[in-house]
Amino acid sequence: MNGSRRPKVAFVTTLDTAILHDDFDHPFHVEAFAAAGIDLEPAAWEDPAIDWEAFDLVVVRSPWNYVDRLNEFRQWMRARRTLTTVHNSVDLIEWNLDKRYLAQLAAAGVSVVPTTYASDSEELRAALESVTSAQVIVKPSISAGSRLTGRFANGSAAAIELGERILAAGFTVMVQPFASSVDAVGEVGTVLIDGVISHSFRKGPLLADEGALRGGEYCEEVSAAELSDDERVLVIAVNEVVERIVRGQSWISPEAHLLYARYDIIRLDDGTPALLEAELFEPSLFLMVDPAAPARFVAAVESLLRKGGSYDEN
Repeated sequence: MNGSRRPKVAFVTTLDTAILHDDFDHPFHVEAFAAAGIDLEPAAWEDPAIDWEAFDLVVVRSPWNYVDRLNEFRQWMRARRTLTTVHNSVDLIEWNLDKRYLAQLAAAGVSVVPTTYASDSEELRAALESVTSAQVIVKPSISAGSRLTGRFANGSAAAIELGERILAAGFTVMVQPFASSVDAVGEVGTVLIDGVISHSFRKGPLLADEGALRGGEYCEEVSAAELSDDERVLVIAVNEVVERIVRGQSWISPEAHLLYARYDIIRLDDGTPALLEAELFEPSLFLMVDPAAPARFVAAVESLLRKGGSYDEN
């Protein structure tokens, strides 16, 4: 990789230690990278003293306060745009940052949770009126950790109130039907590493009625899961479309794959699986559900290091 020098990899994170308390993947990463002889250094995106070009690889992992400092985070990304050792690439992050990418995936034939977008009060009311399910989900198109996200009875004034708050914050509102299966079985997330399915997990429901979180706080219940046949077909199809888009924009080379991707799926009320979200730049990977997953991630990093760390190289 670099002769006798140990490779140096940065994990892009944040100075906000309270946020990092929720990074359950980090201890697994630390152990796996140490075993591979790779120096792993947490590097806060807000820290102006960091020389990002000094790293052999820069992996965006947990900059989880980006929503609160969105303009600054975008400035950070723009300054890294020509740095090809950043994974996943900052252009891809900019695309994935706003969940309106779901419309592009749906247009490409991916089964996506039906979503209507609203950029003003009139569109918000029309979007809510268009939903026929008993309950609706209202959330911003740019969000992390279920912020400004609520589940409401169809027609609830509280749904409009949350939508107006989202608009006032300068974000686009997403309105989706609530799938009743989520209460029973939650959602299934699948992590791909270097284009290959690594592991899957099941997350329990987060949202209670009328905009509240279950138990009154953000707490994810996660367990290992096996994909059903139709879920696996959907995950593979989603990843193929995502990588086709990414390659078409030259965000990776034609033969390359994304270092990591996570696809979250729920079942609609008609029983079909649908994509809820494609997380391509700061997802929890829930490495604890598969003991082999940390080593798979390190192996993908080692492959990139052998190629110079760049997403432009084959």
